Amino acid sequence: MTDATGLAGFVGTLLVIVAYVPQIHHLIKERCTGGISLRAYTLWLAAAVLLLIHAIGIRDPVFILLQAYQLAACGLIVFFCRKYQGSVCATHRHPQSA
Repeated sequence: MTDATGLAGFVGTLLVIVAYVPQIHHLIKERCTGGISLRAYTLWLAAAVLLLIHAIGIRDPVFILLQAYQLAACGLIVFFCRKYQGSVCATHRHPQSA
């Protein structure tokens, strides 16, 4: 990571990590699957596996880190969505109108 593009890649990876945290936290803490598409996260999980294989093949550390995290985050979301399938918190059961 000696150039600006490498730094941009690591900052982008950190943003991805930060972006998943609230979703995973809410899903696990509230046992709420409201608004989560299990089909979409399952596809993203499959994509993360394939992209991680590619990232390892080209030996790109930023891409490897990003895809390893994507795999873990999507795996957690898929696992807990299946575990808590149909469970919705009060906020998602009665969404506030705009």
